[in-house]
Amino acid sequence: MPRAGERAVSLPPHHMLNTFSDINVCAPMVRYSKLPFRALVARYDTHITTTPMMLATEFSRNQQARNADFSTNDEERGLFALVPQNRHTPVQIRGALVCQFAASAPTPLADAAELVSPYVDGIDLNCGCPQPWAYAEHIGSFLLRQPETVRDMIRAVKARLGEGYCVSVKIRVDAESHHTDTLVRNALHAGASYITIHGRTRHQASASHPVDLDAVRFAVDTANACGIQTARGTSPGDAWAYAEDGGGGGFAPCIVNGDIWTREDAIEYRAKTGARGAMSARGLLANPALFSGHTRTPKEAVGYFTERSIAWGLPVAHLQYVSSDALTTVGILRTCSRKASQAGQNPSTLILW
Repeated sequence: MPRAGERAVSLPPHHMLNTFSDINVCAPMVRYSKLPFRALVARYDTHITTTPMMLATEFSRNQQARNADFSTNDEERGLFALVPQNRHTPVQIRGALVCQFAASAPTPLADAAELVSPYVDGIDLNCGCPQPWAYAEHIGSFLLRQPETVRDMIRAVKARLGEGYCVSVKIRVDAESHHTDTLVRNALHAGASYITIHGRTRHQASASHPVDLDAVRFAVDTANACGIQTARGTSPGDAWAYAEDGGGGGFAPCIVNGDIWTREDAIEYRAKTGARGAMSARGLLANPALFSGHTRTPKEAVGYFTERSIAWGLPVAHLQYVSSDALTTVGILRTCSRKASQAGQNPSTLILW
């Protein structure tokens, strides 16, 4: 927490990644990475959080879709004491929120990005969702071999929001590495602020295929070889006041994603791949406090999640918590479930396992 009288610094995600080591990121997760869960993981050293993937076309043209898919407030971003590279004194940093969209054409993505941009710190384009329905709609992993389309969508958002606005892409690796090389180069030369790399192909299931860190390293090396630099102090909300490099920034950073279940995994994967950040999905669902070094979900995390969900009017009528200490928390959960029902919430289930 900031010291008395000290104001937290706001940085867009790509400058946060370039300025500090060991940045932790919550992945976009359908149904799960909504406001209460993002607020929860931000309490446990998750510096950047991401909304679930939203369809840009529906978001841009439908108020009901916007109301249903996106919500935020001033409480959800965490506050962190982080030490910049080559310095010894920590700086109080405000966490960042990224909104992820799926799109297949530039204009709907730019429209959606413009609507949500005042409330988030960056826009992410999903280029990795492996679901067959997404591929059939020419979104998600379909874009892995459509580098020109990705280029055009990034340029459209930059043209609408300004060159300094944080726009990233999340990809999967390709079995044929030259496709990864082409996609990364097109994205960065179009102005992508950072790249998140899931170390599996679109045909590989997370449950049955281990993450390929060598493939992630290849993508990171490709990004570095582009030589793209991002200047600090140019993005909306970028309050960075000092930098030893004169504000020149650094190479467009990368984030490694896949099979991060512990803080030690995050540290190891960053070291092995050269990525600046580590993103977790299933690991955070299993243990929202993993980046803080907890080996299992703290009991207070369950209560916080439920209380915030109720307070913010979000549907949590039934919460099931499955872990090694589930028996000791069942009474708490029943109480939370009763409170949610009494508050008139709609039926819903979240399983943390």
